[in-house]
Amino acid sequence: MSVVAIAPWQRAERDELALSCVEEIESISVHLRSNLPTEPEYLFLRSMVLRIIELNSVAMSVLSGEDDRTTEELRRVLEMGQ
Repeated sequence: MSVVAIAPWQRAERDELALSCVEEIESISVHLRSNLPTEPEYLFLRSMVLRIIELNSVAMSVLSGEDDRTTEELRRVLEMGQ
């Protein structure tokens, strides 16, 4: 497997693409969270949507350069589901 070198301008473009993706994931997740039925057979799906929202919040914080969340807090969110 070869490693591809990425120029700084490409890194910035890739970061922007990733941030756009996680923003859309957040939008979809928030919509699903507020519109999922609460019947027992949907509880598993509901818990997966909530987990996606948590994980996406970590990715968005890192990708957007948000500094008001500590690394420890971000790690706790990630490890909470493992």
